[in-house]
Amino acid sequence: MKRALRLLAVLLLAAGMCSCANFKDIKVTSFDLVSLSPRGLSSIDAALNIGVDNPTVQVTLTDMTATVKMDGTPCLHLDADDVTLSPRTNCVYNLVVHGTIDSGFNPFQLLTLLSSTTGLDPMTVDVRFRGVLRSGLGKDFEYTDIPLKDLMDKL
Repeated sequence: MKRALRLLAVLLLAAGMCSCANFKDIKVTSFDLVSLSPRGLSSIDAALNIGVDNPTVQVTLTDMTATVKMDGTPCLHLDADDVTLSPRTNCVYNLVVHGTIDSGFNPFQLLTLLSSTTGLDPMTVDVRFRGVLRSGLGKDFEYTDIPLKDLMDKL
């Protein structure tokens, strides 16, 4: 019986700790592209400075991936290094992003975006990451078909 009560107490504590970190309160405050370096003909590395306001507890963002799609067809796959957001701070974090052009995508199609009057309208992004608290508890997040134009307007 004591063992069951201890297990219940640990589960309640874990649930309480998960509810302390409300990921919706974390906001991106600034964005700056520091460098962009090609790696061969089909991949790139980029260094970004991202300002983040984190009014909650320490959170580590891991397994960050994104897929940029043009008219529903994947064209660019991105992944980023892990980053730990300090608790109750407003800081700028350096983030390294690695990108690879999809093997079935014609990179010259991206040039049509420059001549198009609609701009980024046909582009969408799927984003996935895992938010992990200091205790090791975490949650997976996935956002699909976000219009790239909407993201660029917010930055």
